[in-house]
Amino acid sequence: MKPHNNQSGQLVVEAILLMVAMFSFVLVIANTFKKENFFAQIISAPWQNMSGMIQNGVWAPPGSSMALHPSQHARHRVLRGDDAR
Repeated sequence: MKPHNNQSGQLVVEAILLMVAMFSFVLVIANTFKKENFFAQIISAPWQNMSGMIQNGVWAPPGSSMALHPSQHARHRVLRGDDAR
């Protein structure tokens, strides 16, 4: 059988349709990430705990971990040796 010559532009049409479909998919995903602040949550949520560790030495957000910092512990200091007995 002789091949049909009327399908010469089919590859171009299919390639354009695939590009439009992929572009639309990427655009929808990008808009969803932007609307939900996906990347901001990925960066800011772990950074809260890291910031608490840097400031206070405790794996918690800085506001709640400040009371757990070693400098906040009540300590009994003795300046003279006789008071310690």
